[in-house]
Amino acid sequence: MALFDDTFAPYVPFGSRNLSSGAVGTDVAVVQAVYDLMLKTMNPPLGPMGSPIAIDGRFGSNTAQAVRNIQSYFGLAVDGIVGPNTFFVFGQGVGDHTTYGGPVYGSRQLQTGMSGGDVTILQNRLNLFRYSSIIGKPASGTFDSATAAAVLAFKHDAAANGDTGFPDNSIAGYGFYDATWIYTFAGGRAIQSGRNGFDVVFLQVLLKNLGYYSGRITGYYDAATLAAVRAFQTAEGIAVDGVVGPVTFYRLGRHNAHAAPTPLGIAWPVFAEIAEFTDCCMVLTSPEGAVSAGCSEPPGGTMWVRQFANGGLATLTTTWELPPPQAYNACYDTWVLNFYPYPSRVLTLIDSSFGIYQHARTQSYGSPLPPNAQVTIRPGQGFVAMGPVVLRGIMSNCGGTGGDCQDSGSTN
Repeated sequence: MALFDDTFAPYVPFGSRNLSSGAVGTDVAVVQAVYDLMLKTMNPPLGPMGSPIAIDGRFGSNTAQAVRNIQSYFGLAVDGIVGPNTFFVFGQGVGDHTTYGGPVYGSRQLQTGMSGGDVTILQNRLNLFRYSSIIGKPASGTFDSATAAAVLAFKHDAAANGDTGFPDNSIAGYGFYDATWIYTFAGGRAIQSGRNGFDVVFLQVLLKNLGYYSGRITGYYDAATLAAVRAFQTAEGIAVDGVVGPVTFYRLGRHNAHAAPTPLGIAWPVFAEIAEFTDCCMVLTSPEGAVSAGCSEPPGGTMWVRQFANGGLATLTTTWELPPPQAYNACYDTWVLNFYPYPSRVLTLIDSSFGIYQHARTQSYGSPLPPNAQVTIRPGQGFVAMGPVVLRGIMSNCGGTGGDCQDSGSTN
């Protein structure tokens, strides 16, 4: 999983369920993030469709109102529930709106050799950016080696923008899907007269940047947008039908050298703009009587903690003088960090010379950490801690500032 998915867990594929009050997960955060970004980008003649909302992955009253704003603006039934018609405004076809013959985009992992309508959508979305020069042709619906290279380039660009944590491979997995939903906004359906939505917003921005469109950014596929599309198609020597499909997506992308994570100036982390924060540092120490497993020095560590007012949490854990976990039991293969009462995470080895491990994570919990929240580090298998507690810290002892963590440890 990438940072966005860790932040707004649990991961739920966008469009895989209707969203209403009480829903929690990454699909809710996608709605919130795209809505806020579109408010910044659009300039309809009657003013914004609403006000920005917190991005926290929780479907509360403000999110319900935002959904009603979207539905009213685009002429849908106004019920505050994100169903197939509202997903279609986001360019995500589900149910009767499933596009390119299916499967639904995001419903399965994609890799080299696979084919289908979801591959077409993946290629469309990437072809609207610099990755068009990697794929080298309009979407074909077949996941070939060029598509694999484009997927990997997209992941690297997203990580460079701060959305870290992607597996360094060319598989279009679930963290990849969330990144495409919040960083690419078109390609999930053909754009044509009668179809309005946030993909039209992105289309208008591209056409305006290229000098074909001079109107307001509204998300409406109106006569001016149609004329701009036809003018672009004429200039490119492709079929002039006013329909934006795979060929036109590809041609637009050949004129758009931007990386997908920065198409409309989206910032990361997405909750940073809407929340004040406090930070502190806690020291991780070995409990009395902890097994040393032959360490020349007792193990130690620090955890930097940043808490956002809206419940967001960022942590950076660094430990040193940890022996290989196999020193405690031959069956152990990882060091496992448990941040009670939250899910466990595996520490990543960054320096084998001194047994230095590190783990960074961001999460959203909707409220500040309780003072009894505690950290334990134990050897284990996979994500399961099984051995003795080797390092421990407690939130009530967290003090100072994040900078204090920089001076707390030693590798000598």
